[in-house]
Amino acid sequence: MQTEQLIISLIKDDLINSKLVNGLSQLGLSAGDYHLHLSETIFTLMGIDGVEDDDKLLDHYIGLISVAQNVDLTDIAGRNSVLEKLAHSIYIELLRRKV
Repeated sequence: MQTEQLIISLIKDDLINSKLVNGLSQLGLSAGDYHLHLSETIFTLMGIDGVEDDDKLLDHYIGLISVAQNVDLTDIAGRNSVLEKLAHSIYIELLRRKV
């Protein structure tokens, strides 16, 4: 698997996990401890860890991931799924922020 595909796959996993954890929290379950915190791995793979504005980038990434709360992710399979497109757009946005 190429690095780009791996990163997009991790972003998709983060989107799914975030949607699940936030959904459980809305139901009154304390699920906040179950976030995967994949941002560190994603940033490392992209070569953007340890940058000067690390906190700003993390906040921006969390904001991008939170978009999943408003998206129907029932179709999570296939290359043309909403999830795939969202993960790819987040990847592109992180690349933009990298430079």
